[in-house]
Amino acid sequence: MLQGWRRHGFAAAVGMCGGGCVGLVGWGGAQFIIPGMTHPLMGHSQLAATGISLCSLSLSTATSATKFLMDESADMGTAAAIAVPSVLSARLGTRLAARIPDTVLQLTFNGLSLLFIPLHLLVQRHAASKRGATHESIQATDSTQSARPRRAEESSAQPGKPFGLLATLRPQDLAFGCLSGAVSALMGVGGLPLTMSYLTLCADLPHHLMQGTAVLAVAPSIFTSALSRFHAVPVVTAAAVTAGAMTGAVIGASVALRIPEDTLRELFMASLVVLGGRSFIRAGHNIKSLWGNWTKG
Repeated sequence: MLQGWRRHGFAAAVGMCGGGCVGLVGWGGAQFIIPGMTHPLMGHSQLAATGISLCSLSLSTATSATKFLMDESADMGTAAAIAVPSVLSARLGTRLAARIPDTVLQLTFNGLSLLFIPLHLLVQRHAASKRGATHESIQATDSTQSARPRRAEESSAQPGKPFGLLATLRPQDLAFGCLSGAVSALMGVGGLPLTMSYLTLCADLPHHLMQGTAVLAVAPSIFTSALSRFHAVPVVTAAAVTAGAMTGAVIGASVALRIPEDTLRELFMASLVVLGGRSFIRAGHNIKSLWGNWTKG
């Protein structure tokens, strides 16, 4: 009995860390939950761990998205253009993942995480320098400009930047949705950093609005992937992780909406470095394990 409560408490704590990370910086839930569920204390396979991750992230991401929507810090038109095709491609990704050996699935998760992280860092550094130059230019012409984060209705006033449900659909948003849904389902993650990097490059949004839009865009595909893997999910453990993740997501999103945009971007970049380092170490272990199995065979 004590061992069971210990496992459930550990699962809830892992979920809270993952959900808090998603709410605060817009990603990182799977980087906490999947290693936590494959930890010797829990002992789940990679397929079960990714299923637990997707189940908990589907609800914690929806919780975080609700917080951003209530604060009017999400563009529903852009989010819908990404979400609809990603739901369809997520089904393909989960079917492929079910056919991949457990060790290869672990390497896919850690290897792709490691591959994408330098890309995310370069994109965010470029965006930070670009916005810094723009901010200085605006200050030179209008010293009375407010420094608070722009909300969705303020951004909608910009020429050539249509927002809202009736916004013109862009082909690149639809194409990205197809790609992100399949890759995220295969890895067992939400795909938030990939979506945030895409929006940084292609939508030119303030960081608060970009993060809220990204969270809203990936929530449906995460839910679809979770349903596809539900057969491999230990329900009690998933419930404990989800409860912790939803609590953490509310706290993280509340903090994110109250801190300056530059600080939030710096936290996002710091999370890429820290969690990326962990993925590098785990990818090395996966390669070593695969090599050992191949030489024995």
